[in-house]
Amino acid sequence: MEVCTVSAADTNNGLPGPAHRAAALVAFLRDRYAEERRTAVGRRLQHWQREVAELNAKQAVVDNCERWSVSADEAGRRLAQQAAAGMGVEPAEALEAARLEGGATAMIHAVATLALPYQRHPGYREAWRPPQGP
Repeated sequence: MEVCTVSAADTNNGLPGPAHRAAALVAFLRDRYAEERRTAVGRRLQHWQREVAELNAKQAVVDNCERWSVSADEAGRRLAQQAAAGMGVEPAEALEAARLEGGATAMIHAVATLALPYQRHPGYREAWRPPQGP
């Protein structure tokens, strides 16, 4: 069985994992969506049910981002622990961790894009702004 070596420094390039990067953004959007739901339902806007359905769809993206991020962090943590213990890492496990990291990064970008309409909110952080395209 072939194994590869991974140092603890190789995982996440020494940076906090996706769950850490996404946590505040996910919480920010959850709060905004909860406010908007309360407003739509409370005012009984003409199309409040459609607004709530759209918010629920966006919330599903936010929830998915959190799941991907936590999974990617857990995979990275396992690799780092194995590397710290001097154990080899199976290529399939390293590939799965990389796949999860890539998926989490894509989800964080999607959620950062969902947060753009709230950029004037006092709780919005400039660090959440998605990078500009080419």
